[in-house]
Amino acid sequence: MTEQLTVGGRKIPLDDAKAFARKYLSGEGIWAYPAYDAYPGHPGTDVGHADLLAVALLNAHQRPLDSYYGLESLIPLINERLSDPALQGSLAEANAATLDAIARLFGVLDEKRPKYVSLTKLSKVLHRKRPELIPLYDKNISRCYADEGLDPRDRSRSWHDYSRLLLAAMKRDLADQIDHWLEIADLATQVKITPLRAMDIVGWHLGR
Repeated sequence: MTEQLTVGGRKIPLDDAKAFARKYLSGEGIWAYPAYDAYPGHPGTDVGHADLLAVALLNAHQRPLDSYYGLESLIPLINERLSDPALQGSLAEANAATLDAIARLFGVLDEKRPKYVSLTKLSKVLHRKRPELIPLYDKNISRCYADEGLDPRDRSRSWHDYSRLLLAAMKRDLADQIDHWLEIADLATQVKITPLRAMDIVGWHLGR
């Protein structure tokens, strides 16, 4: 029986997932790796202005100037929440307090959501600051988890509440298949990536 990898409600044969990841991680200038993963950004664990440019390296470049200024306006609130001591370790091993802290971080969009700033762009900034812990998010990842009933278009949920449910589901998929995600992460030779980034690469492919 062919072994499968699961991201949300979607599945892919393990060999096919590895084959796509091998292409993505080839470093031939076709995909976002290694540009996004090697981008130096702002040093340290807090978000600085240089980090805001990373969103373009994962093709989230709609209205780049407006997006930059919008993200810039969120820096104080982001860094306040990034300082939460619960934001440590990996998503695979995260406890409830850590998942709550990530959801609170994503929840900055409930308090202030500048035009052209989405969870997609915010996550692309934040993942690089805690690459083992904070997942990437985009419409393709959204599609994978919408198959399980987590639809971001459900306006009855705040971004905090939506992301808290999403994080629990992503933790499950990461932890339950961690050996495979580690194996895929090891395919990255130019710049190391985390198992969480490996899951994003496969999920992005599945959601297309």
